[in-house]
Amino acid sequence: MFILPGCSQGVLDKIGKKTAAPITEENIEVAAAAENDAKIDSEDEASPERIDTRNWIRAESTVQLPILMYHSISEGNNLRVPKEEFRMQMAWLRENGYHTLSPNEAFHVLTENRMPSEKCVWITFDDGYTDNYTEAFPILREYDMKATIFMIGKSIEKGHHLTEGQMMEMSRNGISIESHTINHLELNRMTPEQQAVEMVQSKDLFDRILHQDTTVLSYPVGRYNEESLRLSEEAGYKMAVTTEPGGASGDQGMYALHRVRISPGLSVGGFASLIENATNH
Repeated sequence: MFILPGCSQGVLDKIGKKTAAPITEENIEVAAAAENDAKIDSEDEASPERIDTRNWIRAESTVQLPILMYHSISEGNNLRVPKEEFRMQMAWLRENGYHTLSPNEAFHVLTENRMPSEKCVWITFDDGYTDNYTEAFPILREYDMKATIFMIGKSIEKGHHLTEGQMMEMSRNGISIESHTINHLELNRMTPEQQAVEMVQSKDLFDRILHQDTTVLSYPVGRYNEESLRLSEEAGYKMAVTTEPGGASGDQGMYALHRVRISPGLSVGGFASLIENATNH
């Protein structure tokens, strides 16, 4: 299994009710979405994204979808892609006719083998760094692109990570916020009960903060096991992504989807080759 090192981990101060077996003797709680933790009126709950797939293109063979994996949009190490490189890559995608997907669209692509365009890509970020908002978000809006950020629950409002307000603003503007668990721990080192805590509570947290149905899980540091595949489905996720390299397809299983890691220093040609190779079988 391909392992991606170096993802960061944060700490969230306020937490609410545990919904699965505890990791430690103390109960793990989930952050309230607002100071007044009132119930969301049914008319205010976010309805699922409605997608009209009638005019989508049916693929002749199993779709290979490039799921791009970013972390920080900055400089400093191999998890950080400089802003100008990121801009160049987004410009290349736009100039070459790529349609960027939401999680729900990606689910339809991978399960129905149909696409809204001949060229599709799913842009993702792990960990939820502040620069996803300050650097990447303006570029994505400029090019009218969708993307997904996998946020660590306990890192919300912590140094160099997203705030609730930033997440809410982005979620209203084409950027989906999905789960990277609560504590960003290596799931394959945990008991099934401990894994369930991380998955269930993280989903509950983002459901409550963003008034959504959180449907995608990113395994921390790319580590998971057979129990993780089963538990992610039982926790209510529709998909889970790994750090295993290459294009994603339904043949991998919806809870073990591969991604294309984007490292700093790529030329335009190098970036293009990664996308094209991930599309080919």
